[in-house]
Amino acid sequence: MQTLEVSLPAEASNTKTKRLTVIDMVRGITILLVVMGHADFTPVVLGDLFRDFRMPLFFMVSGYIFSASKYSHNLRLLIRTRLFSLVVPYFSAGILAYLIWVVLQTIAKGQSWDIVWYKPLLAIVYGTSLEGNLINVPIWFLTCLFVTQIIFCMVMRYVDSFSWQLQLGIMLLLSLSGFFMSTILFLPWNIDVALVAQLFVFVGYKLKQYKLIEKLHTFDLSSIVLFLLFLLTAYFNSYVDMNNRIYGNVLLFYVAGITGSILVIKMTNALTPFKWFARLLTYLGQESLPILIFHYGIFILVLNFLEQTVFHLYLNWLITTIIAVSGSLLFNLLVRKIPILHFLLNGKRTPVRPQPLALWSRV
Repeated sequence: MQTLEVSLPAEASNTKTKRLTVIDMVRGITILLVVMGHADFTPVVLGDLFRDFRMPLFFMVSGYIFSASKYSHNLRLLIRTRLFSLVVPYFSAGILAYLIWVVLQTIAKGQSWDIVWYKPLLAIVYGTSLEGNLINVPIWFLTCLFVTQIIFCMVMRYVDSFSWQLQLGIMLLLSLSGFFMSTILFLPWNIDVALVAQLFVFVGYKLKQYKLIEKLHTFDLSSIVLFLLFLLTAYFNSYVDMNNRIYGNVLLFYVAGITGSILVIKMTNALTPFKWFARLLTYLGQESLPILIFHYGIFILVLNFLEQTVFHLYLNWLITTIIAVSGSLLFNLLVRKIPILHFLLNGKRTPVRPQPLALWSRV
C-alpha cells in the first residue's frame, strides 16, 4: 500500500511551534512560582497573589496538553502511561524525602521529633497531606493530577458531542461537587481537589481546541478587563490553598484562577521575542517534574535544617529559590545516568539521552 506523507504548511507549523513554546514558558513560570511559594520569607503580597492562580494555571496547562485523540477512547492507556509518569515518581520522591527527613531528625540530637515517625508514611499512602504530615509537600499534585486526568478523560468521552455550553455546565457541577465534598472530608489521592480542578482543565482544553492562544493579544481591552477582574476577585476573596482545601468564596476563586491564568499566558506571549529569557523559561518548563519533586523534598528540607541547627540564620527567599531550582536540575542529571533511579524518579523505564521531563505530556 502506498503511503502519503502530509506536512503542514510552513506558516501553520511555525504557529504550532510558537504555541508550544509559549506553553513550555508558562510551565516554567508556574514551577518558579511554586518554588518561590515554598521558600521562607517570600513577600506576603507576592505569596498571596500567586496563590490565586498558581495551581489553577497548572491545571489549565494540563487540559491544554491533554491528547483527546489518543486517550478519549483508550482510558487504559492513559492510566498505564500516567502510572509510570506520575505515580511511580510520586512514591519514590515521597520515600526519598522521608528517608532524608529521618536522617536529619536523627542528627538533630536532643530535639524531639515534630511528627511521629510513621505518620508521613501513612500520608504517602493516602496520597494527600494528612494534617501536614506529607514531608515532600509539593508531590500532592502528582496524585491529584493523576486522578484529575482520569476523571476528565472519562467525562469528555461521554460529553464530547455536546455543545460547549453544556460541557461547561457539567464541568462546573463536577467542580462544585468537589468543593462541597472537601468541606466534609479530604478524600484519598486528592479526589475532591481533582473534581474542583475540572473547570480549569476544561478551560485549558478549550483554549487548544479553539486555538485561542494564537488569538490572544498581550495588550488590548481584554487584558485590562481580565486584569481588573483578577484584582477585584483576588482582593475580595480570602486566602487560597488548594492542597489544604482552602478556596474562600468558590465563585471568586474560579474567576481569579481563570483570569489570572489567562493573563499569565498573554504576558508570556510578550516574552517570546527575548530569546535568552524564553529559552530559560522553556527549559525550566520542560524540566518541571524533577524541579517539583526535588526542590522541597531535598533542597529546601536540607536548607531549613542547616538554617535552624547549624548556621542559625535564614536565607533570603530569592537565594533559596535559586538554590532549590538549580540543585534540582543538577541532581536530576545524576538521576538520569542511573537506570533504576531514572525509572523510579523520572518514570522512565530505560535510560535515554537527556530529555526534558515535564509534568504534562504532549502525547
